[in-house]
Amino acid sequence: MQEIELKLTTNQEVINSLKQELSHFRLLKHYQASSQNCYFDTEDHFFSQQKMGLRVRNEGGVYTMTLKTAGTTQGGLHMRPEYNVCLSQPQPDLKLFDQFSELALARSYAELQCSLQPIFHTDFQREYYLLETGNGTQLEIAIDQGEIKANNAKTPICEIEFELKSGKVADMLNFVQHFLFLDGMRLGQVSKAERGYRLAGVAPKAALMTIDEWRQFLEQRFTSTAQQVNALFQYELKLLKNLEKLDLDRISQSQAETTALIGLFFTLYQYSCEQEALFTQLLDEESSTEMIEINLFVYQQIRKIIAQHVEQQDNHIVLKRLVELTSQGRYLQKMINLLKMTLK
Repeated sequence: MQEIELKLTTNQEVINSLKQELSHFRLLKHYQASSQNCYFDTEDHFFSQQKMGLRVRNEGGVYTMTLKTAGTTQGGLHMRPEYNVCLSQPQPDLKLFDQFSELALARSYAELQCSLQPIFHTDFQREYYLLETGNGTQLEIAIDQGEIKANNAKTPICEIEFELKSGKVADMLNFVQHFLFLDGMRLGQVSKAERGYRLAGVAPKAALMTIDEWRQFLEQRFTSTAQQVNALFQYELKLLKNLEKLDLDRISQSQAETTALIGLFFTLYQYSCEQEALFTQLLDEESSTEMIEINLFVYQQIRKIIAQHVEQQDNHIVLKRLVELTSQGRYLQKMINLLKMTLK
């Protein structure tokens, strides 16, 4: 089974507002569940290295073993195969995956089973909403609030997942855009598993992107405007994912790294404003005007952040402002509009 979902990271205030908005819809299902999850891996971290996540979930005494494979990501939209089997107890039993003939791993289930060990836990309250949006589109919305725990460390979970159960991806994205009058949401490109592996020390800490990747973008030869805009979008997604993965407390201890990170966003938006013809060629007048206005707004805000950084030399404050800027509803609106363009 392949799931198609869009995940947003957020805060309690946004979740409260979203719940109020969802109460106006006719819901097919609405319930809450307490979810305790243990992620397992081998001693040499086979699943982590394969970009997979193996977990056992306990919801109300019902145990489910799930293997999520790497899959693909398109513009923040996650599309990954997922294999689920029921268990009678909280320990994984990999041979139960034998029923999925298309699932082929580089090692036998017996070999993997021998060295499985718990790596980290995710414990959260999940609130489910199942609804129809029209055109035969059915969505499941899951609001997760809790913690990821590994060893003696923990980090919060505050996410909203929109999963397409049936219908068209574009209809799901249109639905999400109804809520973007709210500030405080960002594309969640890093999975709970990836965050957990990093917290447990299995995955290395994220390194700051360099200007070299921007230079590679500039050196590309594009055959169409659509290809160029898509490449620009993919670069911005990569930059946003880097911002999401970075330990900003560590980055704030370095003047050079703080300056470099803000500089990457400045370079991107200076280019986007200078190349506004890309959007006028590709979009209708109303859409291109909106895109150009948002790009200019973000560019101006980044210039203000840089000015504040020069004046106050406070790395923590300017990094906080950068995160707040990329969490504004109009910023996310622009990113989803670009995603919809890439799906055409």
